[in-house]
Amino acid sequence: MGENQNPARRRDIADLTALVEEIISYWKELGRTRFYAQRGVDPDEFERFWPQMLENFFLAETVRVAKKLRFLSRGRDN
Repeated sequence: MGENQNPARRRDIADLTALVEEIISYWKELGRTRFYAQRGVDPDEFERFWPQMLENFFLAETVRVAKKLRFLSRGRDN
């Protein structure tokens, strides 16, 4: 890989990182809106629960995609 390819690759990674951060911000705002819709909820409570909610979402999506790609039906020796 030549040095000329590295700056373009870094830009691609930076663009992808920015896109993922934008999507996560969207999910967080959606989650916050739904969380606050409950009566009597402490606003700081959402910030305490958000990391676990995001982790659960990523786990669920990983399992969903893996099933779709049939990785889970194969042995764990892959």
